[in-house]
Amino acid sequence: MENAVMICPVDSVVTVIAPISKGEAIYYPKCTQPVIALCDIPIYHKVAVVDVKKGADVFKYGEKIGIADEDIHAGEHVHVHNLRSVRA
Repeated sequence: MENAVMICPVDSVVTVIAPISKGEAIYYPKCTQPVIALCDIPIYHKVAVVDVKKGADVFKYGEKIGIADEDIHAGEHVHVHNLRSVRA
């Protein structure tokens, strides 16, 4: 059962459509291997589905949304604490 949304295959994050608990599997369209949440993820927040190196671009819905301020591991919550927005 899908509990996250991915729009474009280039996306490095998905948006969860239900609260996710640490250790829970995250399923999204066309995922072949679920990602395991490394922490609790609030509903409608982003979670990395691939490892993202510090300084790398982060993509959501096929668009660059920011730059990683630190290494982000697959399954980690992605928010203002580890992502610098390209809008700022």
